Parts: sequence; structure tokens; C-alpha cells
Amino acid sequence: MPETKSGVGGGLPAWATIAATALAAAAIVAYCLWREGHDATLYFVLATTGGIFAALTFVSRRLLAPALLTAGVVAGVALISMRKYDSYDMVFHAWDIVEFLTSSATLALLWSRHRPDLLAGAAFIALTALAATLAWRAERVRTPRLLSLGVFVLCAAVSAAAGEARPERSHLQYFWEDQHLASFYASFREAAEALARGGLVVASGSEPAGPFASAGACSPKETPPHILLIHEESITSPDLFPDLDFDRSLMPFFNSDDGKLHKLRVETYGGASWLTEFSALTGVSTRAFGSMRNFVHVFTAGKLTDALPQVLANCGYRDIMFTPWDGFFMAASRFYGSLGFREIDDRKIQGNKMDNERDRFFFGNMLNRIDKHLAGERETGARQPLFMFVETMSAHWPYDTAYMPEVDVPGGGEGTPPQMSEFLRRLAMVKMDDDWLRAELARRFPGEKFLLVRYGDHHPVVTLPYLGVHEDIPAEAAVFPDDSLAFTTFYALNGVGFSPPSPPPLDTVDVPYIGAIMLQAAGLPLPPAWTERLRLMRACGGRYWTCEDHRAVLDFDRRLLESGQIPSK
Repeated sequence: MPETKSGVGGGLPAWATIAATALAAAAIVAYCLWREGHDATLYFVLATTGGIFAALTFVSRRLLAPALLTAGVVAGVALISMRKYDSYDMVFHAWDIVEFLTSSATLALLWSRHRPDLLAGAAFIALTALAATLAWRAERVRTPRLLSLGVFVLCAAVSAAAGEARPERSHLQYFWEDQHLASFYASFREAAEALARGGLVVASGSEPAGPFASAGACSPKETPPHILLIHEESITSPDLFPDLDFDRSLMPFFNSDDGKLHKLRVETYGGASWLTEFSALTGVSTRAFGSMRNFVHVFTAGKLTDALPQVLANCGYRDIMFTPWDGFFMAASRFYGSLGFREIDDRKIQGNKMDNERDRFFFGNMLNRIDKHLAGERETGARQPLFMFVETMSAHWPYDTAYMPEVDVPGGGEGTPPQMSEFLRRLAMVKMDDDWLRAELARRFPGEKFLLVRYGDHHPVVTLPYLGVHEDIPAEAAVFPDDSLAFTTFYALNGVGFSPPSPPPLDTVDVPYIGAIMLQAAGLPLPPAWTERLRLMRACGGRYWTCEDHRAVLDFDRRLLESGQIPSK
């Protein structure tokens, strides 16, 4: 039990210390009940916070001073997290502290952009420290260290148990404006793992062949085609499931110009599209970032060189991105802009009322931009090929309501579950719009060459039962082996106005290679790192992270690090 120190004149009486401590604890609990979820997540936050308080009590033998410091931690984390969400659309992560402490560039950027916030934060820390110091000097209550240690051990045990019992974290959790403490506490394990391996990226510990040479001037031998890279949301081939009854006229949609379906192995199931986008646009596996992979686009923004849009810009291309989202969603504009997209047509610019407008809507916007671009070329006489990256959304969940029910297209055959049938309906509309796009390109722009590269970013969640998983299990909680069909989608190379070469004769290609395949199909000279990707693809039989010679992959990542093409921190 706490004891009162004798022989101390003045100061706070025991009842006042205990009452003030209880008031601070009640405020912390009230906030957690309000913003930190429920069940195991709430216990995780309360126990972790209690452990912080117990540790401070153990060191100081006080009650009120640790309570004030703990309340300061809770309030500080919550306020920083809310402010960061307002600015960057992501809540506070422990890796932010690492970047803040180890990168002068990050510190300079924060100072230039958020000086009032930094000054307010410094003032908050100073006031919290002052209040805790005054309380420490005034307290007459002393807490036995054995009691504090027992409380700490109990809190640590509850925190660990609750952390394991928490539901599988959604891949979007850090991009939601809630559970600030739960997110921050949980992120320490991820930050510690990254620090233990020496940085964000898993790579070999040595420099095997030196950094890649800088990309030289890009001089294509022939007039290169315009390139349209189309991100097909939530699409995979229904032909993966032999028992599925569907309209076979859908299958040509998945074929390249060689008449074959080419399989793509992605690194996510049912969501987290940005993981596939990241690998496709950078040529780097998100699995190289370990448990930090869900935040890879946030923590690498402004730190990547030799990404696909940058390579194409070096070859004279004009890079344009079309996204159905608001530009600030998940800090998208900052990341994609840093890759080389100088023009990002987001929801505001395109004018879409829904995220999942029909694909033809986004294709129409793209066609209009092509028209304006070519008109400008005719006026100036200057030739500049286009690279356009387009995200589509019509095949995205939910599938419990009919999408554009007025469109008469087939769904699944008799006995097909309703949601799978709805997905197949949407797939039929996606095919119709893809056919329309190719016809419009040929009609509106005769004499122009277009390379269309399409890929499925991940499975729709309706494939869960076909993969042996109960449909009520959230997609984030489903665990699949590396070779599962759950990660198999498709990619296709199609030409309008010219015939592109056939894709590599490999059964399945991992998503980090798709950019190199695209550059080669466009007849462009590849920079050294992209040439090495093609060699690695052939040597690994299309695999990247699961290559049998995994050391070769780690060596490749080490060379990217040494070249400054991907960040170590």
C-alpha cells in the first residue's frame, strides 16, 4: 500500500494526491472508452497505458507525477495523431519517431511545413514536464516498488494477451481517424523489427556487385507507343475455379494479343490495392518491407528513384495518373507525385460522383486528355508520348447489391452464390468497357500506337469460399500459403495500331516484374536496374520474393539500396 513520507513539511496531503491521481486515471479511461474501440483492443490500450504508469511509478515511487506524465503521453499521442491525420491522412506510427530522430531532411521538412505544430508540441511537453516536476516535489505519498513492479507485470501480461486476442488489424486501420493509442502502441513492434534489420528494407548484409550505374540518356530506336497502364480493381480470372459456371465469352478479356492468359502473382488478397500498385510502379516487392509493408507508400514518398514513371519521363513521356479517389486519400498525391506523376487527375478533377463509376467513365476522361494532348502536338509540332496510369473501381465490393441493374449482362450460372454472380455481372461490364476503349482508340486516333497493359490488383472477396475459407471470415484474417490461387490474378499486353511482343513464356510472373515487361514491350531501352529485373525474372522462373535463390533477391535489393533507388530509412 502507498505510504506517507514522514518529516515532510507542506506539500500535498495523501487524500489530495490519491484524488488527483484517480481523476487523471478517470480521464484516460474515459478517452479510451470514447476512441479506442472495444473488447480486446480496449483492454490492450488500457493495459499498455497502465504499464506505462506502473513503470513510472516504479522509478519515482510517486503517484501523481507518473499519472500526469501518463496523461501527457496519452494526450500527446492522440493530438499528434489527429494532426498528422489531418495533414497526411494517416495516424501516428512509431516509425515517425525514428524518421524524426534520424533524418535531418525530415526534421527540416517538418520545421518548414509545421512550425506552429512543432512549437505547440514543445510547449505541451514543457508544461507537462513542469507539472510533473512540481507534483513530484509536492507529493508526500510514496509507493512501494514491489507493488509497482507487480502492477507492471500484470499490465504487461494483460497487454500481451489482449494484443494476441485482438481481431486481425485491417490494412486500412492506420488510415482511419480512430484508435490512435492502439495504432501507436501496436506500431512499436513493427518499428523495432525494421530497426533490427537495419532499415525499412530486408536486404543482404553485404554489397555483392556494387550499386547500379545511373540511367543514361533514353533514346528509343523507333517512335515509342503511348502506354496505358490500367489497374483493374478486384479482378481475377473466373477460370481459376473449374467448378464455377460462368459465361465463357468473358475469357478473351484476360488474354494478351498472343491469345493466351498470363497469370500475375500479387502480394495481397481482397484489398490493399496500393501494395500491388507500389510493386507495379517501382519494381520492388512490398514483402521486402516486412511488417511495415502496409505503409510503404507513406514512408517511401519522396525517397524513390528509378521508379517506372521516372524512367518513362526520362524517355520523354508525359506521365498522367487518373484516380477515382480524392488526392489526399491515404496521402496519395504526395506518393504518386514523388514517383514522377506531375499530373494527377483525382476525383475533384474528373468529377466522378462515386468511387466505383463505371470503367467507361474513367476511360472517357483519359480519351479526352489524349485528344487534347495530340491537338497540342499538332499545334507545336513537338512529339511527346503519353504514359497514363488509370485506376478502375467498378468491380470493387460490396456485391450484395446490383451494380447498374439496368445493364443486361449475364452473371453466374444456376446455383452460383448471389455475390459471386454479381461479381461476374460486373466483370461482363468491365469487358464491355475494355472493348469500347480499344475501339475508341483506333477510331479517334488513327496512326497512333498504343500499348495497353492491364492487370488485376487482387482477388475480389467473393472468391473466399472457392479458396476453402468461410465467407464470413474477413479478408484480412484469411491466411494463405505463398503459392495459393488467392494471390493469382492476370496481366495482359494488347496493342492498338501496332503488335506488341508476346509476354515472357512463364506460367506466372510476380507483380514487381510487370514494369520491366512493359518497358520491353514498348521497345524502350531499359536502365541497368530494370535490365537486371528481367534477368532475375528469368533466373527465378517468374518469381520474385519466393525465388528459390532467395539470396539473389536480397542481393538485388541491396544493390537498389546502395544505388539510392530505395530508402534505408
